[in-house]
Amino acid sequence: MSVSKIGFIAAALGGAVWLVKVALIWNNGGTNTGDGLVAVAFFIGFAGLLVALMAGGYSVVATAPIWLRAVVPVCATLLGLMLFTIMDDAVKGVYSNEGWLRDEIGILITASLALFVGVLGVVRSPEPQPKAPPAGGHRAEH
Repeated sequence: MSVSKIGFIAAALGGAVWLVKVALIWNNGGTNTGDGLVAVAFFIGFAGLLVALMAGGYSVVATAPIWLRAVVPVCATLLGLMLFTIMDDAVKGVYSNEGWLRDEIGILITASLALFVGVLGVVRSPEPQPKAPPAGGHRAEH
C-alpha cells in the first residue's frame, strides 16, 4: 500500500471520527464537549488527521533526498495545523451565535473536508502495479 493511500485512509477515518465527535456533542445537547467518549473521539480523529498530513507531505517528496523526506512531512503537518487555526478563527469571526456549535464549527468543517478528500483519494487512487520481471529473465543480467 502506498504512503498516499495510507494518508487518504487516515484522512477519511480522522474526518469520520471527528464527525462522530460532533454528533456525540449534539446528542448530549452540547453539555459534554471534552470528557469521556467525546475526548477519545477528538484524539483519535486528531491522530488520523496528523497521519494524513504527514503522509501527504511525504508522498510529495517520496523520491527526494532523505533529509527532505524527514523535513517536509513535519512542515506539512505544521502548515495544516496553521491553516486549521486560521480557518477556525475566520469562521468564528463570521458565525456570531454563542454555544457549542460555534466552538465546534472549525472541527465540523475540517472533518467534512477531510472525509471528502480521503474518500475521494481512496476511490480514485490506482492500485500499485507489480513490477514486471526483466525481459531476459533474472539470469540474463549476469
